[in-house]
Amino acid sequence: MTRLRVGLIGLGEVAQVMHLPALRRLQDRFEVTGLHDISPSVLARIAARWNVAATYASAEDLVAAPDVDAVLVLSPDQHHHGHVAAALVAGKHVLVEKPAALTRNDVADLAARADAAGRVVMVGYMRRYAPAFLAARDRLADLGPITHADLRDYMCEGPWFHRQTTDVIYPAGDIPKEASAASRALRSAMMREICGADASPALLLGYELLTGVASHSISAMRDLFGMPARVAAAHVSAGGNHLVAALDYGDFSVTYQYLVDNLARFDGGFDVYTDTKRLSLAFPTPYVRNLPMTVEIQSVTEAGNETTLLGPFYKDAFVAELEAFHAAVTGGGPVLSSLTDSIDDFRIFEEIVARLRGA
Repeated sequence: MTRLRVGLIGLGEVAQVMHLPALRRLQDRFEVTGLHDISPSVLARIAARWNVAATYASAEDLVAAPDVDAVLVLSPDQHHHGHVAAALVAGKHVLVEKPAALTRNDVADLAARADAAGRVVMVGYMRRYAPAFLAARDRLADLGPITHADLRDYMCEGPWFHRQTTDVIYPAGDIPKEASAASRALRSAMMREICGADASPALLLGYELLTGVASHSISAMRDLFGMPARVAAAHVSAGGNHLVAALDYGDFSVTYQYLVDNLARFDGGFDVYTDTKRLSLAFPTPYVRNLPMTVEIQSVTEAGNETTLLGPFYKDAFVAELEAFHAAVTGGGPVLSSLTDSIDDFRIFEEIVARLRGA
């Protein structure tokens, strides 16, 4: 099997807890040949922990390395566009963590660049590659006419989980202040481009969470049902930490909610309803690996009520995602979460923002 030589840009929690363990699990397909992080202390300690010899002071140096075939862009969201673009100029394939960028225009720009370069770029919506999700999607047509669907992400942030299971390495106060200030300014400019120069803190946080945790569910929703006709309504509260949106699919509606707080739980997933059936899937926290996922299908007939369970599925979604990335690069396999596909996520985000602004 062809081994892809990969370099990682960004070595934060997602790299340490999810991607590096998944890459080690797939050593027959991947070899980590380069690392970059803006924190020298994180870069040195992660290189030592994972036995990676080559470290780079800049993302540009990493993507130019001749022994890097593909790049995992795991940097802060505001840098995704720049890092993916640099990798494409260098002729590399890319797996970029969601979101692909922070604006629709930037995602569209990257899609055009990827097409021109003839390189694979996959957006890291790992839920869409999870075996349990694929099993649920395959059963959807058997349900009959859909009457409603609920999607949700109720969660506390990752440290509550990974501090009990993983020793995450954080910067030792060595990120240059000028770089941090420039990064914050770039993020603010990108978000205000969508939300407006006068956007409230709640709206800005709402957009941050839409492009963050909510993007998994919005992308999965499109995979299951296609694009909605419109966003019928949206409301943000709790300073931006809670959002609810109603999406119009013509014959049925979909509601989506996220809630981010400090309760120790992760409740993400969806329920799809017909008149007599319900299909449900819950996603566990990604910060604990190989937790089981089960698809539940409830059916009611005159004879009674029946529940069918598919699974449990223990395969890690990040492993499944990387397997699909490898297949796409080495064998022309399908990319479920392409840049072109992701443009539609941003159309929905923009419409939700418009509803939140009262348009």
